[in-house]
Amino acid sequence: MRKSKLFLTVIMVIFLFTACGKTEDPIILPEQEELVTATFQAVVLESSDTSILAEPMEGSFESASSDQFSIPNKEGIQLQAGDVIEIEYDGSIMESYPAQLGEVYRITLIEQAESKTVWDRIPMVRINDKLYYDTGKESTIEGRCGNMDGQITSTVDGSEIPTDNNQSNFGSGFGYQYGKDDTIEIFMNEKWFVFEYREEK
Repeated sequence: MRKSKLFLTVIMVIFLFTACGKTEDPIILPEQEELVTATFQAVVLESSDTSILAEPMEGSFESASSDQFSIPNKEGIQLQAGDVIEIEYDGSIMESYPAQLGEVYRITLIEQAESKTVWDRIPMVRINDKLYYDTGKESTIEGRCGNMDGQITSTVDGSEIPTDNNQSNFGSGFGYQYGKDDTIEIFMNEKWFVFEYREEK
């Protein structure tokens, strides 16, 4: 009798272990990364088939970072100065001038500008009877001399071309130094920005 009970006990234990062995582990799927997006509206200053220069709307988070953004125009959207666009991107802003965004997901035309005969022009300054244009690049020169070579003393409207020496179309009171290869470097907002000489057409 004992042998029979022992035998049954062994059989039941084997059955339990076998049944437990058949239990499949649950499949755990990897967590999917959520797409981080941010959006803001801006006014187009200049546009080409490859890039867009735009000014963020006043009061936006982006406007606190920079007054101009250079945005890649990957889809070749046809825009004109004054158009209002909405930019959807990954929320990261690079330290440059004009500022650049991390990854741009989409650009949408929100409002088309009314037809105008004169558009706001690229920032420029006239020094020694030569017109220097903003390159959108920040200077990389280190250990520069602390003395200025001159100062912008007057300004005209952003839609006009400066006609007097030491005059710009983006403001006055900025000091400048002569740079390499016929450039002028202007000190604005605690940074040096490069302007290059171009012949007037």
